[in-house]
Amino acid sequence: MKLERIALVTALALSAAACAADRNKEIKNAEATLTSEQQEARENQERLNQRQAEEQAAAQQKPMSTEERAELQTKQIEERAETTAEGEKGIADADKDVTGAHADMTNERSKVETDAKERLTKANAKAVEAKNKSAKVPANKRAKFNAEMNTFNTKKAEVQNRISNLSRSSNEEWKDAKAKLDKSLDDLEAAVDRLDDDM
Repeated sequence: MKLERIALVTALALSAAACAADRNKEIKNAEATLTSEQQEARENQERLNQRQAEEQAAAQQKPMSTEERAELQTKQIEERAETTAEGEKGIADADKDVTGAHADMTNERSKVETDAKERLTKANAKAVEAKNKSAKVPANKRAKFNAEMNTFNTKKAEVQNRISNLSRSSNEEWKDAKAKLDKSLDDLEAAVDRLDDDM
């Protein structure tokens, strides 16, 4: 039982390390481990109950002294306590991992949103600076500059929408939402760089 648990925990730890960038997978793995620990604890308790019931039945079939019956009862109580403690420890450890995985997801969500807002603010500041300098744009470049400014504003609205929708994305949607936001931010920064090029 112990070796099986160690092997399971090791396998899940390696799996978690492999998907460290995918917080949803970390949560799913931690939840799967918790479910496995709960199931293993139940199965171990059932096996122990069955074995102890068989021991009790066998004890009824043979003459035993009061002392022998007390020893059997003490041994069974100790086995139940040990099995329960092992199961509770495994469940508690797995539950702690689930809590940690959810905390990691929350931290990542917060960091991604903060970083995205910072990138948006910087891009917007560059666009405002470019717009302030736009009076110096020659007439032959004015139409291109205005088109690039419209592109920038469209990309800016897209980024703002993606940022506001981040908190609504489920854990399953998170990886995709984050990738789309990164792409939109890259497009926004490219658009603001083109504004500078048009000066």
